Amino acid sequence: MKTSLRILNLEDSVEDATLNNAMLSARWPECELVRVETREDFIAALDDGGFDIILSDFTMPAFDGRQALALAREKRPEVPFLFVSGTIGEDTAIEALKNGATDYVLKHRLLRLIPAVDRALREAEEHAECQRAGESMRESEHKYRELFECLTDAAFLADEQSGKIIDANRAAENLLDRTRGEIVGRKESQFLKLDKTRDRVETSEADQPSSIAFKFDMDRPDGATVSVEVHTTRLKLYGHPLVLRLCHELTER
Repeated sequence: MKTSLRILNLEDSVEDATLNNAMLSARWPECELVRVETREDFIAALDDGGFDIILSDFTMPAFDGRQALALAREKRPEVPFLFVSGTIGEDTAIEALKNGATDYVLKHRLLRLIPAVDRALREAEEHAECQRAGESMRESEHKYRELFECLTDAAFLADEQSGKIIDANRAAENLLDRTRGEIVGRKESQFLKLDKTRDRVETSEADQPSSIAFKFDMDRPDGATVSVEVHTTRLKLYGHPLVLRLCHELTER
């Protein structure tokens, strides 16, 4: 269980800030609360960073919660923002939630502070995990695209069941004299005259698929026929059966 918590508390009352700290220390023993009460100090604290959560009063003499929320969303959108106020009304609270606040707690119901902060931290971590997963996926897709485009042979990736092409590289565009947009989404049979009696994959002793080459003809939009040697490999992506065909133009040999 996480025991430390660093809190930025925008609060003009020292007593209320002390009470917030005491309440949260019961759940997070290594609790550090940094209290600020001016716009300048709040901005400086946001710029320094390192906070797990932001607590803010809503009504203060020279700086209100709406401005604080806007600044926090601009500078530290990843940090949960909770209003802890005795003056925030229901309509105002709903508006604040729409504008990016994570939650709100009324000062006369401070027992809600711990579960509210706990939930906010959990949601922030889940959101961060989703972002990391998305970045990892984008990085994987980028690496796949680089490798796919580096293939010297024309490459066609197709859905095995429907026969529809789901990806093609630049070499495939050059071979067929068509753009990728004109290739993807169409069936292999529109370009490749496959002989299903020969369209098979050998299996090694380790029961791992290996490609086997056969000669086929491919049709270009001008009516010309190109003879190619096709290496077919079956694979699965997220349990979905796909077919990768590497086509080498025989006339280039």
